[in-house]
Amino acid sequence: MPLTFTDEQLVARVRAGDDRAFGDIVTRYHEPLMGFAARMLGGSHADADDVVQDAFIRAHRALKASDHPMALRSWLYMIVRNRAFDHHRSASARRTESDERLELVAVAEADPAHRAAAREELGQVVASIVSLPERQRLALVGRELNGDSHAELAEALRTTIPGVKSLLVRSRQTVVAAMAA
Repeated sequence: MPLTFTDEQLVARVRAGDDRAFGDIVTRYHEPLMGFAARMLGGSHADADDVVQDAFIRAHRALKASDHPMALRSWLYMIVRNRAFDHHRSASARRTESDERLELVAVAEADPAHRAAAREELGQVVASIVSLPERQRLALVGRELNGDSHAELAEALRTTIPGVKSLLVRSRQTVVAAMAA
C-alpha cells in the first residue's frame, strides 16, 4: 500500500532534495491544473499543456530556492493563472525569475485570511472571464492584460474600432454583473 503524503510533507521532501516528491506533486495536480488552464485559455489543450508544464518547471525551481511556508494547491493554481495570462499577452513572453520570487514572497507574507478572500474573489473574476463568449474574452484580455490598443484589437479580431469598444463594454458589464451576483 503506497504512502500518501500531505502537500506540506511533499513540499518539505522536495526542499530536502527528494525529486521523487515533486513527481508526486505533479501526479496529484497535473489533471486539475490542465482543466483550469484549458478553461482559462478557451479550451485549448495544447496551450494548456504548455502553460502547465512551464508552471511546474517554475514551481520546482521556486520550491528549491525558498523555504517560505505556502499553501501548495493555491500557489500552483496562482502560477498556472499567471502563466495563462502571460500566454494571452504573447506567445513569446517570458517572465523573469525575479518575478517568480516576488510572487512567492507575496504569497508567503500575505495574511492567510486575506489570501483566502483574495483567492476566492480572483476565482470568481477568472470564472466570469472564462465564461465570456470568445470574442468578448479576447477583447477584454487583450485590452486589460496586454494593453492592446483599440486599433490592434480591431485588427486581431477582424472588426472595427467601434466593434471592439462594444465587445469591451459587454464583457465588462458581464464580469461586473457576475461579481455583484
